[in-house]
Amino acid sequence: MNLYNFIGVIAGLAFLVLAIGLTADNPVAFINLPGLLIVVGGTVTAILVSFPAKEAIAAFKQARVLTQPTDIDFERDIARIVGFSKLWFRRQIGQIDQQLEKLDDTFMQKGLQMVRDQQAYEDVMAVLNWKIAQYRTKETAVINIFRSMATFAPAFGMVGSLVGLVNMLQGVDEGVIAAITADMAIALITTFYGLLLANLVFKPIATKLEQRRNLITIKLSMIAEGIAMLQQNRTPSAIQDTLLSFLQGQKLDADHTKSDSLVSPKLNIKAA
Repeated sequence: MNLYNFIGVIAGLAFLVLAIGLTADNPVAFINLPGLLIVVGGTVTAILVSFPAKEAIAAFKQARVLTQPTDIDFERDIARIVGFSKLWFRRQIGQIDQQLEKLDDTFMQKGLQMVRDQQAYEDVMAVLNWKIAQYRTKETAVINIFRSMATFAPAFGMVGSLVGLVNMLQGVDEGVIAAITADMAIALITTFYGLLLANLVFKPIATKLEQRRNLITIKLSMIAEGIAMLQQNRTPSAIQDTLLSFLQGQKLDADHTKSDSLVSPKLNIKAA
């Protein structure tokens, strides 16, 4: 678990609870089950209607990314590629086959296996580009689900407010004060729940997923570039120098890593 993110989540909730406790005479009034059901139930229903159930369920499982680290070990991947390049440069095919069987990275394993099988450069890059595009498409779909939830939640908060106001007006006609105050609570608290879930839960999850997608895309692009150089019979030292350019002195900035090309040129980043 990423300690920094976990502390951030706990601190945010603590500040919120503290603010409510200091400003409200009765903090328990902020707990309203009907209002929560309207927002959560409406948001989940809208997502299930808008997206295939399989994709929605898979996206919900990704919510744990909020407390998980997104660090990528670029150095390990560079070391692996350079190690294979040395074996390939010496044509030690037996050792290459042994190392390929031990690889736990399917993307790298596929690319290196195609190089080992001496497939055409165009075929190797076509497969790697397709896999990168497939990964980005899958992750973008998950991100869009959480961004949609961040849009739906405040909308259903307004729906709850309208429900509470309609019931409150009916209570005014009947002159029941207790019913009026209860309906007013629902009208206000549902908007609160909608905004809270959108900005404290759904948007942060979408942002975190986007950061992870961009970071892994850079990793895959780096691996693809190394495999491309290996396919071109470049020397291990040249491959190492090129891949190390991915680690030159700058931290990953998600806003600057978006690119239209599937295999990026040399990018100056550092794993966060």
